[in-house]
Order: sequence, then C-alpha cells, then structure tokens
Amino acid sequence: MAYLLYKYIRNKRREKRARAAEGTSGLHSDSDGSAPTLRQTRSETPVKEELSPEEVYRIGSWTIKRSMLHNLVLLVALAFPVYLETLDYTVVATAQPIIASHFDRLDLQSWIGEIYLLTSTVFLPLYASVADVYGRHFALQSSLFLFLIGSAICTGSMNMPTMLVGRGISGVGAAGMLTLPRIILADTASVGQQANQTSILFVLYAIGYCTGPIIGGALSTVNFRWIFAINLPVTVLAMVLAFLLLRGHAHEVDHTEERVRRIQGMSRLSKISALDWLGTGLFVAAGILILLALNWGSLQEWDSTKVIVCFVVGGVIFGLCLGWEVYMQRRQAANIDSRLGKIFPMLPTVIFTSIDVVACQAVTFAAGMVMLVMFYYLSIFYAIVQGTDATNSGVQLLYFAPGLGVGSILNTILIKATGQPKWAMTLGTMVTTVSLGVISMAVQENDQGLVKGMLVMAGAGVGLSFAPAAVHARFAQPANRVAIVSAYQRFFQSFGGTIGLAQAAAVLNSKVASYLKNLVVTGQISPADAATLSGSSATSIGAINSLPPALHTAVQDAFRSGTRWLFISMIPWIGVTVFLTLILSNITDPEKEKKAQAAQAKEGETEVEEKVAQSP
Repeated sequence: MAYLLYKYIRNKRREKRARAAEGTSGLHSDSDGSAPTLRQTRSETPVKEELSPEEVYRIGSWTIKRSMLHNLVLLVALAFPVYLETLDYTVVATAQPIIASHFDRLDLQSWIGEIYLLTSTVFLPLYASVADVYGRHFALQSSLFLFLIGSAICTGSMNMPTMLVGRGISGVGAAGMLTLPRIILADTASVGQQANQTSILFVLYAIGYCTGPIIGGALSTVNFRWIFAINLPVTVLAMVLAFLLLRGHAHEVDHTEERVRRIQGMSRLSKISALDWLGTGLFVAAGILILLALNWGSLQEWDSTKVIVCFVVGGVIFGLCLGWEVYMQRRQAANIDSRLGKIFPMLPTVIFTSIDVVACQAVTFAAGMVMLVMFYYLSIFYAIVQGTDATNSGVQLLYFAPGLGVGSILNTILIKATGQPKWAMTLGTMVTTVSLGVISMAVQENDQGLVKGMLVMAGAGVGLSFAPAAVHARFAQPANRVAIVSAYQRFFQSFGGTIGLAQAAAVLNSKVASYLKNLVVTGQISPADAATLSGSSATSIGAINSLPPALHTAVQDAFRSGTRWLFISMIPWIGVTVFLTLILSNITDPEKEKKAQAAQAKEGETEVEEKVAQSP
C-alpha cells in the first residue's frame, strides 16, 4: 500500500512538472513568431504563487515550505513538555493515597497534589517575563531543568517533607512547561497556523488528562517511585529535543522594543534585575493564600478562621501587587530612562483594558472549570452512584476526549473559513451550556447513554471555544505582549479549574447533606441510620458499599442529586461567556495583510511594466 501511494504521488509530481515545462516553453515562442505581451502571458499561463529558494526546503525531489517545516519542528519539540506535564499531574493525583501511605502520612496525601497545583499556577506569569528577557528557548530549558530536579527529589524521597519539597519544585518547572509552548506558538504570524497548533496542543492536554489516571494506577501497583522516575529520561529527552529543534527556530527577544534595547548587551546575571521580583513575590504570596482558602473552604467550613484569614490577607496582598504594578507602569510611561524603565512588568495592567482580552480570559476560565470538574467529579459519580470500580470510572472519562478532538477540528475549520476565532467561541460556549443542562437531567434520570453522549458534546464545546480564545487574545494585542497574554490565558485556565473544583465540592457536599437530612425529616430513614451516615461509615467508597442496602441506596440517590446540582451550578459561568463572545471585535491576520500588500505592490509593478512596453 505504501509503495503504491509512493508511485501515485511520484507520477502526479511528474505530470505537474511536465505541465509546468509546457507552460514555460509557450512563453518563448508564438505561432506568428512574435513574443507575447505581459497581459497575454498572464491570461494564458495558470497563476501560481512562486516560492523563492529561501522559502522552500528540498529533501530529494520533495519541496517543503520552510514555514511548514518550521511549524512541524516546533510542534515536535513542544509535544513532550506539554504531554509530560499534564500526564504527571493526573498520574500523581491517582496515586496520592498510596504515596502518603508509604510514609504513614495519609493525613497529608492531598498536599502532594495541592502544592504542585499551587506553584504551577502562581509562577505562570513570571515565565512570561523570563521569556521576554532571556528568550523562549532559555526559559523552556530552565523550566524543564526545574521539573527534572523536582522529579529526582521525589524519586529518592525518604519522608513526606522531602516529597512535598520535590513536588513544589516540580510545580515551578511545570508552570513554564504549561505556558511556554503557548508563548512559542503564539509568536506565529498567521491566525490559521496558530489555530492548528493550539488545537493540537489542546488535544495533547486532553489525552494526558484522560490517560493519566490509568497509567498512574498501573505504575502505583509496582512502586510509586516509578511515577516520578519515569519523568527523568523523558525530561532529558525533551531538553535535548528543545536544544536541537527550538534553538534558532523559536522566536527570541524582540530587539525593536525600547525596553529590550535598554537591557541589550547585559550579561545573563545582570538581566535578573529586569525581572519584576517585587510584583512576582506579591502575586505568588496572594495566589497561594487565595488558592489555599478555596481548597480548604471546599473541604471544610467556609467560615472557619483559617479560610477567612487566607482570603483577607491574600486579598490585601493582591491589592498591594496591583498598586505596585500601576505605580511602576506609570513611572515607566513618564520616564523610560529611569531604573524602573528596564523592568518587565509581571502584570501589565494595560492588557486588561481590552474588552477582547477580558472576554477571552473569561472563556478560558470557564473552559478550565468544565474540564477539571468533568475529570474529577464524573469519576466520583460513576464510583458511588453507578458502583463501578476505579479503573472503569476512569475509562468513562474517555468519552470526553473524542469530543475535545472533534471540537478542535471544527474550530480550525471555522477559523480558516471565517478568518475570525470569535464565531467558534460563540458556538462552543453555546454547545457547552446546552450539554451541561442535558447532563444534569440525564444524571437525575440515570440515563447512561445520554450522559455519555453529552460528555462527547461537552468535550466538543470546550474544544470549540478553548483554542480560539487563545488565538483571538493573541491577535487582539500588539506582538510585544504575546508572552504575557499567553501566560495569563494559561493562568486563568488553571484558576478556573481551581474555582470549579472548590465550587463543585461545596455544592456536592451541601446537596448530599440536605438530601439525607430531608430523608430523616420525612421519616424515610431513622435517626439511628442518620447517625451512622454522619459517622465514619460514609467517608469512603468502600464504607459506602458496605452499608445496608436501604442506606446504600439512599446515599447513592443523595450523590446523584448532588452531582445534578453540581453541573447546574456551572451553567451560569458558561452562559455569561456566550454573551461576552458576542461583543468581541474582529481581528486582523498579519500574514494575510502582508500577502495582500505584496500582491498589490506586484500588480502596481506589472501595470508600470505594461505601460512601458506599450509606449513607443
């Protein structure tokens, strides 16, 4: 089959070259011996865009556009960091209880994932500044190195504190692995190309989220250290590929920007002063406190002292961060030659004055919320309400992944057809809103076929809206803000997931408790049974499955009701984004503008040549 395909392609190429040769020979002779005019030549010869030798790359008889080869090289080099980071998070999430049990610290098992999530979220904006100051390749290598160090510490950890330190360092590296691929691809000048690339990366994220729990379960049965040890050779391979393929290919520092020219010629060590360390420190501190409050509040009482303190102190510190950023950027605008003029702001407030950027961040926030809630709470639904085991519960999530793939393909087609990402976002947010509403009804009616179908539909909705939001935000801002806009796209995705998990936990726990309380009030279960449920008998899946049949059914019905309201609670978030996408402005494609200007200039030159040829 491969040989026949090769022959077919070879024959087609020969026919194409023969037709081109015939067209060329017709230019040199005519039936009456006179040379054709320029206008006759254009009308008789097929119009074809000729590529200069600098624009193509030849491999034997094959000719490949250098731009296409460049994009392929970037995708191959970036695929490893993207999949590696996503896989690591989901694999470890599955094995957290096993890891904590090995150190006899099951009470700290949630921190294995939490500390990674915290550091990988709050350090995202810092990498945007590092990418602008030091270049994309250096920033990516730094993040991979930190991830490697963190994984090595986790592999050899002998106690829980060492494990948590390793996870924290891995999270700092993962922040760069999350945002730098987007920054590098956002440097692409074409809307269509970036839509393709962003969709491919998004599918890699989805595959990692879906396959991670299965791989994590398999590795943890052998030895939990393999979960971290397997990262070591893969990370080294990613670093080698980044060095060979990205160095010289990825966009580096923009030396046309005034601030960049100010630090040009400085050593790598001296450039550290160009990073916004005060703003970063305040942002990291505020982010950690607010994320901790959201996490603790979803698991405990929202009015507990530590939750309130974290919210208040985190809010105050974030206010100080905003104040510093506004002050610094006003000083920079007044005097670029000042010491502050060399600093790259961690939070450029000017980007949030754009309605387009704010709307795109909101769409990304909602998409991140839907993704994480789906991945985490559907497995709980299947395990408790449907009674499936852990492996089969994870397999049910695979229905979401094909939908993501379909949505990614559709958004690429829509963007290329319309030239505007906003229509794909509008359609995607509408589809997601409808699918969440139908899923909530299907859960209540226990219609498993409809639940699975709506999982595919919800995945398609997220796939339709997620990548176009990144593309639209990138082209709604000047090229010198590519890094920071891309970094905050990823930040709001993670933040949306965190808010979604906190909200889902609060809604689920509240509705389960109120449902069981109502059963006691109506006399459907006795106070003694209620006391049994409020004790330790309903704190794990195994304990729930061991309950008497009547109580077991009551708990299943309570979780079914809680899951239904969990999905309903997300609908307002997605519904708001539908209206936000309708007010988005049109973006311009620099690549198309460049080609149009070149074609216009060429047409002008041709008209001049015709006039010269026709003049006596």
